[in-house]
Amino acid sequence: MRKPFLIVLAIAAFLLGNRATPQENKKEQSAKPLAGYSVLIVEKFKVEPAAVKAGFLEAQVPVMQAEIILQLVKKRIFDDVVNGSSLPPTQPDAQPAENGKPKLLLSGTVTEFEPGSQAERYLVGFGAGAAKLKMHFAFQDAASGKEILSADHQHKYWIGAFGGSKNAATTRTAEGMVKSIVDDIKRNR
Repeated sequence: MRKPFLIVLAIAAFLLGNRATPQENKKEQSAKPLAGYSVLIVEKFKVEPAAVKAGFLEAQVPVMQAEIILQLVKKRIFDDVVNGSSLPPTQPDAQPAENGKPKLLLSGTVTEFEPGSQAERYLVGFGAGAAKLKMHFAFQDAASGKEILSADHQHKYWIGAFGGSKNAATTRTAEGMVKSIVDDIKRNR
């Protein structure tokens, strides 16, 4: 009789001890640094000269930016997502919260690109000849200019019809990068 009572008591203590207190909820919220923002401004992405020299097509940058905006609008992650390329340049502290909504700035830089080898992708496969794209993303509070979160992402393209051309490699790595950053935003919101 005593053993079942002790088991029930231990289970009850465990369950009560694992309840989240208000202080723990605040810690959880701070673990999601993008949670307090309603408006996201996606600034024009930059490309390092080394990535251009390696073959990254600069024309892909506005396409990536537009796709990120489209995906975030579709998924309704923020109340409003704005293309920062179309806004006049201003100082970060000159951008007040829109209708009381705090703004967040997203900037991105293509840091590295390796086009890989179409022949290796086609003939060898299994990741040989993969195209690689690396980017750095930073989120800043629009009012203060303070960096809230930064992330480095890498995406590889290693398979395609007939190994995929250089243009296909650029496009596919950019598409993968868009998915990565959208997923990262969802995790941190």
